[in-house]
Amino acid sequence: MRAIKTLRLIISLLALSAAARAEAGWGLGPLAGINLANADVKGHTTHSITGWAYGARMEMGLMLPFLGIMVDPMLVESGVKFDAGGNAIPGRGRFVNLEVPVLLKARLGLAGLGVYGFLGPDVVFNTDASGHVATDGDLGNSGVAKTGLAGQVGGGIDFGLTPLIEITADARYSHGFTNLLDGAKGDVREWRNRDVRLTAGILLHSP
Repeated sequence: MRAIKTLRLIISLLALSAAARAEAGWGLGPLAGINLANADVKGHTTHSITGWAYGARMEMGLMLPFLGIMVDPMLVESGVKFDAGGNAIPGRGRFVNLEVPVLLKARLGLAGLGVYGFLGPDVVFNTDASGHVATDGDLGNSGVAKTGLAGQVGGGIDFGLTPLIEITADARYSHGFTNLLDGAKGDVREWRNRDVRLTAGILLHSP
């Protein structure tokens, strides 16, 4: 009997958490993780590198209860290694970008647990670049595009710690549509990121 009462209490608390989560109009919190970076470098075989990613998430609800908008501004370290080909040295590039994705989110929840998916455009601002493309040290801030455009798609889970606080974890694929290089370097004319990102965060919802 005592076990049944405890179970009923847990179910009631989870239901309360779900109701409060559904009514939350917005959320805000920190976000961080790793970036499994790769790129499409025309004419070269590439090898991925591991970078970092950190920033924040702002979430806003829409008219339908399962839809929302996520804005995830993040500083992201990306890059790639690639074969020398016809160049003097093997290539390696490192970029630090400020990414501002605006994502449509769909979420299905049961009690305190939710599963969600998202997709949308990502505006990319380069803040730092370094490496070797055709010759030693020829990749720098002056040789890259200042802005770019990518697209993101992914999914994740969230778990409510309290009615207004939840833990999130998700994975996303980021596909760069624009060239990160501002002009050719050796035989390399195009460099477009292809990243897989794993992030976790804490989201604080409005009462």
